[in-house]
Amino acid sequence: MKNNSLITIFLIVFIDLLGFGLILPLLPYIAEKYSAGPLQIGLLTATYSFFQLISAPILGRLSDRYGRKKLLIISQLGSAVGYLILGLAGNLPLLFLSRVIDGITGGNISIAQAYIADVTTKENRARGMGLIGAAFGLGFIFGPALGGALSKISYSTPAYFATVVSLITVLTTIFFLKETVNEKDASVSPRTKFSFSEFKRVLRLYPIGLLITVFFMLNTAFSIMQGNFSLWTQKTFNYDASQNGWLFTYIGIIAVVIQMRILPFVIKKFHEKNILKISLLFMAIGLFLIPLSKNPNFLFVALFFMPLGNGLANPTIQALASENVPKEEYGETLGILQSAGSFGRILGPIIGGEIFQSFGKDTAFYFAGGIVLLTLIYLRYKLK
Repeated sequence: MKNNSLITIFLIVFIDLLGFGLILPLLPYIAEKYSAGPLQIGLLTATYSFFQLISAPILGRLSDRYGRKKLLIISQLGSAVGYLILGLAGNLPLLFLSRVIDGITGGNISIAQAYIADVTTKENRARGMGLIGAAFGLGFIFGPALGGALSKISYSTPAYFATVVSLITVLTTIFFLKETVNEKDASVSPRTKFSFSEFKRVLRLYPIGLLITVFFMLNTAFSIMQGNFSLWTQKTFNYDASQNGWLFTYIGIIAVVIQMRILPFVIKKFHEKNILKISLLFMAIGLFLIPLSKNPNFLFVALFFMPLGNGLANPTIQALASENVPKEEYGETLGILQSAGSFGRILGPIIGGEIFQSFGKDTAFYFAGGIVLLTLIYLRYKLK
């Protein structure tokens, strides 16, 4: 945290995610105002991830070519426009338009990760990526709480507040963030030209292709849990939205502590490859323990393992990916990684919802745990 660039990018991502966290829990209620059914609300939620899936590698590659700072500013302005449309929306099509715009610009997380890769060494890369995860966690702790409070004024108020928050990130980026890409060098480098053949070449690289597969599987498993968790606690313990909100806050706090305190310590002691393997084991344990929690107090134990595994796995995968490609490919590589995560977050709730409905409330969590265990076995034999 002594590095000013790391502090700046941490604050930018935190403010950015604060704006996102303000809106996310309120979307179903805003959509219901315009007579949206469960299917339309589900599509509205998935729209963001779908367009993020498409945009992340493109924004990442453009940042390799034209600079991180420029692309961050453009994407942050796009988010502000998306939030403003959400606040002004008087019908369902405008709601969808706001999520499309915000999804496209939401791919900028890959730019922030590429920036972290630019200003860190291989030895402290995972720790730097952990700062992004911590900013995520803090944004999701404070964002929903603030959004809930502002929604008592009106559902448009959180959207307007998120617009202001996004404009603050623009100003922060303009005045405090230094550019890390030499545009003159990048313009003549063949590695920064965008083409689908380059895209496919990166996917075929070892260990990039392997890490992308692992990241997709983990996000799918985590999204299966996330999409069904509130329904499971409702059926098991008769929990309401408020009680589930506190459980997600608990997960967020654990995630921040893991990435700010535990991850830097672990990085010094173990190789990243071993950290990744043990993190998958922790995640699988957490998923299996959730349906076995017949007492609400035991649920806190189960939920400790989830952010522990996830909080160690994500920054480690991102660090390993950036360590195995040239500097000119950081943006695109991390963008592809984010696309794989978005794809998992689209598929996970759909698969999990079908399993939950067809095979009972516990089965989805066992299925997600099985995915993580199979991924661990696959990784054990494939990662050199």
